Amino acid sequence: MSTPAAPPHPPGQPYVQLGGPPPHLGAEWEAKPNRSRRVLVLCHVGMLIHFPLHVVMWVAVFALLLALGLVGEIVLTVLFFLEKPALGLMERAVGLVPVRPNWWATWREVRHEGEPGFARDRIEAELNGRAAKITSAPLRAHLYRGIGPRAALEIAGSLGWQLSDKARVRPRAELVLRRASASSSLTKNGPVG
Repeated sequence: MSTPAAPPHPPGQPYVQLGGPPPHLGAEWEAKPNRSRRVLVLCHVGMLIHFPLHVVMWVAVFALLLALGLVGEIVLTVLFFLEKPALGLMERAVGLVPVRPNWWATWREVRHEGEPGFARDRIEAELNGRAAKITSAPLRAHLYRGIGPRAALEIAGSLGWQLSDKARVRPRAELVLRRASASSSLTKNGPVG
């Protein structure tokens, strides 16, 4: 039995999460099915083969960005009004290249995927390892593969983190979180969410 999907929070108002994920999260917030042992081993072998190529690709992307940055510095000195759009374009272009492809499987993932405690431990280690002055943190999808973004958001909520209202929500790729502050539960119009 599914509940009717509520519309997303109104634009312009901050999203405030009170004690867990909002009730109107759709199917993209559910966990992906666990990969079989055979698929995990094949992904691990593929990762070992692909990793050196991935590093070379990132070195090439860095060299390209450095070259474009040097040329862009000269051009954007004259055409200063194009600086913000150029930086946005460069950021979107680099965002298309994954830091860690979703299909990779480390040896720990081969041994422990499917265990809910494994994903919980990884999320807790990632978020507890952040310094207190860091107020936002991306939580990559490979960390919560076995439990899904909804459960990852519940775990993050118990650690004092909530969804950021500044970034686009992409639960299949990553969750952008921010530290929950005591004063964030109220806005001018009262609680939202």
